Amino acid sequence: MAVRPQHMHDGGIVERRLRPIYDWLDNGNNKKALQEAEKVLKKSPSLQAARALKALALFRLGKGPEAHVVLDALADEKPSDDTTLQAMTISYRESQQLHKVCMLYENAVRAEPTSEELHSHLFMSYVRVGDYRSQQRAAMALYKFAPKNPYYFWAVMSIVLQAKTSEDNTKKGILLALAQRMVDNFISENKMEAEQEARLYIMILELQEKWEDILRFIESPLYSQLVPGSTAQASIPYLKKLGQWKRLNIVCKELLWDNQDRWDYYVPYFDSVFHLMKENEEDADNSIDNTAEKCHEFICQLVESMTSGRTLRGPYLARLELWKRLAVDGDPTTLIGSGLALCVQYLRVFANKACAVPDLRPYLGMIPQKEREENCREFLTCLGFDENSEPESPDDIQRHVSCLSAWRLVAAPLPAGEALALATTLRGHYVRCLNKGLVTSTVTEFCATDSYAILAAHHYYYAGVQQQSSAPVVEALCLLELVLHHSPANFHAKLLLVKLYHLLGNALAADSIYQRLEVKHIQLVSLGWLHCARLAPACVASRALQLLADTRAFLKHHGKDSVEHLTYAYKYGTFEKLVELGLWGARLQACAWGGAAARDQALLAQLAGPPTLLHQPGRLPAMPTDNRDLNAIVNFEPPQLQDENLKTRTFDQEVSYLRLKDGLVSAIALCIELADSRPTEEKKAHYALLNTCIDNFCAAMDKCRQVYSEKERISISAPFPSRIIAFVNSPVPYRELYGTVLRLVGELAVSRATEAHDACESVARLLPKAELQLQAELEVKGDPVWHMRERLESLSNYLE
Repeated sequence: MAVRPQHMHDGGIVERRLRPIYDWLDNGNNKKALQEAEKVLKKSPSLQAARALKALALFRLGKGPEAHVVLDALADEKPSDDTTLQAMTISYRESQQLHKVCMLYENAVRAEPTSEELHSHLFMSYVRVGDYRSQQRAAMALYKFAPKNPYYFWAVMSIVLQAKTSEDNTKKGILLALAQRMVDNFISENKMEAEQEARLYIMILELQEKWEDILRFIESPLYSQLVPGSTAQASIPYLKKLGQWKRLNIVCKELLWDNQDRWDYYVPYFDSVFHLMKENEEDADNSIDNTAEKCHEFICQLVESMTSGRTLRGPYLARLELWKRLAVDGDPTTLIGSGLALCVQYLRVFANKACAVPDLRPYLGMIPQKEREENCREFLTCLGFDENSEPESPDDIQRHVSCLSAWRLVAAPLPAGEALALATTLRGHYVRCLNKGLVTSTVTEFCATDSYAILAAHHYYYAGVQQQSSAPVVEALCLLELVLHHSPANFHAKLLLVKLYHLLGNALAADSIYQRLEVKHIQLVSLGWLHCARLAPACVASRALQLLADTRAFLKHHGKDSVEHLTYAYKYGTFEKLVELGLWGARLQACAWGGAAARDQALLAQLAGPPTLLHQPGRLPAMPTDNRDLNAIVNFEPPQLQDENLKTRTFDQEVSYLRLKDGLVSAIALCIELADSRPTEEKKAHYALLNTCIDNFCAAMDKCRQVYSEKERISISAPFPSRIIAFVNSPVPYRELYGTVLRLVGELAVSRATEAHDACESVARLLPKAELQLQAELEVKGDPVWHMRERLESLSNYLE
């Protein structure tokens, strides 16, 4: 029988005694919390809740061993009161011992088998460790004596998760069939009560690809009762799966009459039209749009049906989308006119909105290049503006900025002189607005006027690249700093500043701006390419170590933090989120930047950190994931300069560099292991492994030199060329240097004096040669500031 001393005390008295401990813990004063716990325990030594809170305070004070002694003693007593269990759960969660929480509640449930709350906590403890089979058992046990719908569907979802994680297709099919039968029984007994229960049933059918069953369920009275008013839109993806294009066409048209701005209805509508056009069947039903003419007529009707009060973007974008799809296989000009005219019309109507140009981007690239460039000024002048216009109101400034941006996106790239002249004009617009009080930014919002300066900075950059000169880039930096002074919330200016400072090799200035971005959580991963990855090649290793540590801490603690999100998903019945969270966690676990951060941190710590022993990071994932956000910086280059393969190509380069770094870290870690005092015979296995590792590293260097011999074009919105390009193409013989030094350590470790002597002589010959080659690589050619980034990267490679 479990000992439950708390029940010997009056509940109110216990609550008053424990309250100060809770308050100190909540305030983060763990020392005071420990003192209060000790006071309570002097009066009531057997009070389990106080002992659990004492353990929590000890753990937060960094006294883990002492805390675990207290927790182990408590666990042996098998407590079952909620206060004690919750305090122990927090301690186990913070010490990443979630399996002990399961044992804790298993014992508590045995002591009080009819406690609904304890059974619920037991289920959640299994959720935290991902034990789906135990989740199912716990949920069904809970449902037996507390027959509530959520508990039943917890069990169903646990079965679904077992199926999703099973690699055996037969087992997967059996589990999904079981989950379906369980819900079917509930439906036949008329027990379904909530929308989320219906969504879970659809998820089960989706996993079995039973599209017709899903459609029948969505069209049933039960679904309409549980999810009122959403039958039509819910049926869209399944009508597409079944190829029921006529029905899909009718459904989307009905929805669009009532929701003319819903783009998620236009896309399936167009899918249905173009499939029906391919089928080319004659149909007497005029309500079905099975030709481009009917489709265009329907869109025109939507445009005409809009009231004069508010103009919606959806129908206008739909015309552009129709033109784009028709342009793939033919010439849509005879039906709906030229794409350029449609884009200009859209700009004329919506130029007062900041989203106008982003809306047009997908369609501008479809206009033939010659037509774009010959008629580019139509975008600029469609509202009576030109580059020298001086609008006076915020709305007119937004229209002018939209026209300027669209013009630059379709015009031919300007020569350096003209780019500088346009940048000067745009800077003049910004300064004029500043002097006239037209910059209306606040601490939390920026305004349209800032876009003059952003566009000017881009053209300064284009001129700098063509001239290989830092002077235009410095002009851009000064202008963007001015923007940031008056619009501290303008993240576009901050991102550009970080990029341009790194372009000139000034990582410290870039870091001061980066700190103002207040990058947090997942942005440490998605924006790691922009700043953190550039600190080490700019010879700012100490700051790089700090950001790499932040990135690794986020990735390490994300799993722990997201566990609680899983429990909330069960509590609120949002079962789709359970699947999303699982996929998201797997993606982060395989994150390429996470692997790179671990290896860079291990190597840079030897260069710039406090003296520490290098440890081999965990294995690289077989298929690293790319979590970079390469759309963070807006680009104004014309479509012909947009590189569709940029993301894939640069990621392949980064993965290759990551694997080189991984091989290097592994070899160094093996060298450290070989340097211990074991007998030589015991080291032979490690010695052979080291030689294999060195051979693989050298072979990979040779292969990378062949694959990555060409320089990459620099783009303002893309990552700088991968470090692997400078590393493998450097005149400094890094392959020989690394290989020989690592072999030297290996030979010394196994007492092979002759081989060690030969390796030592090789290193002695290589080092002076490498130094001379580095000096040649660092020689100033042209503008020293412009070439500073590349020279610092070469120096960084040598120092590392």
